[in-house]
Amino acid sequence: MKEITLTINGRQVKGKEGNTVLEICQANGIDVPTLCHLDGLSDVGACRMCMVEIEKERRPVPACTYPARDGLVIQTNTEQLEKYRRQILELIFTEHNHFCMFCEQSGDCELQKLAYQYQMDNVRYPYAFPSLAVDSLSNYLVIDHNRCILCGRCIRACSEVAASHTLTFSQRGWKTSVSADLEQPLGESSCLSCGACVQACPTGAIFGKFNLYKGKTDECQQIKTICPNCGVGCELSVLIKDNNLVRIEAPSLTGPRGALCRMGRFELLEPTPPRITSPLVRNKDGELEECSLDRAADISPRDWPKQTAALPA
Repeated sequence: MKEITLTINGRQVKGKEGNTVLEICQANGIDVPTLCHLDGLSDVGACRMCMVEIEKERRPVPACTYPARDGLVIQTNTEQLEKYRRQILELIFTEHNHFCMFCEQSGDCELQKLAYQYQMDNVRYPYAFPSLAVDSLSNYLVIDHNRCILCGRCIRACSEVAASHTLTFSQRGWKTSVSADLEQPLGESSCLSCGACVQACPTGAIFGKFNLYKGKTDECQQIKTICPNCGVGCELSVLIKDNNLVRIEAPSLTGPRGALCRMGRFELLEPTPPRITSPLVRNKDGELEECSLDRAADISPRDWPKQTAALPA
């Protein structure tokens, strides 16, 4: 592709024809905040956090959907833009019930991080405080609509990564919400439980049941490995804390092999009965206790039914 030159914040940078302004900013280390953007997914310009000022444009435009052209002069961090972004954050927080102290994603939430970045210590607008449903009927996933910011990342991940097309927006205006199969409960829908929506969600609106409150990303050790469940050999990014599995994700959600299946993402986290690692015999109280192999081998065959009657299947 043809190389183009832009001026961003008074600095000349290079890019490729066909890139968006946001892609060129990110490639050149220029910070532009985003919420609805996720690398590899199509851009919709929903959150408006990436607004930038472009010379000869009448008003700020979203960098994620604006095609870059040779010779553009762009500002990304003017005082007016910072006020816009702060205002957008306040409006997002007033729309639904974002109570960070109860949220499983607190500390890993992109919305929370932006609130800290813009020092949002108060909100100038009245809170709506709607009471929205929590869909927890799925065996693996929960959708808490109270935490949703309607960025659409889960919907695009469902269609573009998982190719499932289960999630979509329903209703209109302030009643708009993410729904599965025309407002079916998630557990009764065509959802494959692949978890792509969980990894794509920037807040705690969609989360997995098996990793609730087990640890934040910064507290965990991250290990790259291969899924043992089948012969496909999907790559896994496993988060471990205190020698326990916390969360399993795809190393690159939008990469060539980004989508994981239900078994790779969730079933490895399911609680399982403890394995028997040594011989067990019954003591005089009838309770099973560990013993050596020699002692187990010395038990008379006529006592085997008594000894094995209560062993787990």
